[in-house]
Amino acid sequence: MEGERTDTRPTWWLLYAIGLLLIGLIWLVEATVPRGGARSILEVVVVTPMVGLMMIWVRYNRVAIELEEASPPR
Repeated sequence: MEGERTDTRPTWWLLYAIGLLLIGLIWLVEATVPRGGARSILEVVVVTPMVGLMMIWVRYNRVAIELEEASPPR
């Protein structure tokens, strides 16, 4: 079947990479774009797809997260 995962652990590194990319892009906008409407629009343009990527990550890893929470501590 397509889309099935064999690994039962969430890919946390990918979520961290998305978060770091978001922080880097926001920093870039803050450092290079003067205050005003353009900065606000660019911030929305940067944050919206990053939140979308995080939502996709959660959807893809939800079963692995539940399995990790239900498993006994190592």
